[in-house]
Amino acid sequence: MDHCKERVEALVDSLSKRGDTVVIPTPCFSELLCAVPDLEKAVSELNTSTAFDLAPFDERCAVDLAEVVRSAKRAGDKRGGVAASWNEIKFDRQIAVTAKVNGAEIFYTDDDNQATFARQMGLQVVHTWELDLPPEFAQVGMFDDEL
Repeated sequence: MDHCKERVEALVDSLSKRGDTVVIPTPCFSELLCAVPDLEKAVSELNTSTAFDLAPFDERCAVDLAEVVRSAKRAGDKRGGVAASWNEIKFDRQIAVTAKVNGAEIFYTDDDNQATFARQMGLQVVHTWELDLPPEFAQVGMFDDEL
């Protein structure tokens, strides 16, 4: 996908301007930190930004997750329709539950399993490739100069 970084930055700018907050479940935070070039800078920026809210997997999340798993077991499929390792399923469910418990309405992910669990919890899922491309990267029309 082209311009992934720019798409995400444009999303964060747009949400910030509206006063919305991006909830980052702490398991996602650790994965994010593995991918950034400057660990300390990223931690500092996220901790001081009003656009982001780090959300831990806490007692409330644990209770909600237990309800999700118990419901899936009663339905006859503890994996919730996902063909992955049990550890991966538990981790992805923790992320989705943490987002839901902390008031997320939209769940941004490119992980199919996380998307499945987020949808099961009633969250709207948006993938990176579905984010708007910032105008400066949009392709100029072929005939724009001729008009």
